[in-house]
Amino acid sequence: MEISRRGFAEQLALIAAAPWFLEGLKPVQQQQTQEPSALAKALAEGVRLRYPDRFSAEDLTAITRSIDSRLRQIERLYQTPLTNADEPDFVYSVYRGAD
Repeated sequence: MEISRRGFAEQLALIAAAPWFLEGLKPVQQQQTQEPSALAKALAEGVRLRYPDRFSAEDLTAITRSIDSRLRQIERLYQTPLTNADEPDFVYSVYRGAD
């Protein structure tokens, strides 16, 4: 089987990027085994109180884990330090035509 240069480059890029994608999967598996935070439980309780007849116990457990996962992702995002080089040095605005 012959592969083109473009196909080879695509495969090489996928192989090179694989560790970053696999690294992102590991915390998700660990988070599912952790106990959800008190905030996640309180928010899920608010969902249960707002819609008492729409969700089963399994649904509420899944909702609680989903909320907890998002809260942990937000916390990780806040812990990432940003430098001046991380932000654009221009402001984009849509041209609406001459006034």
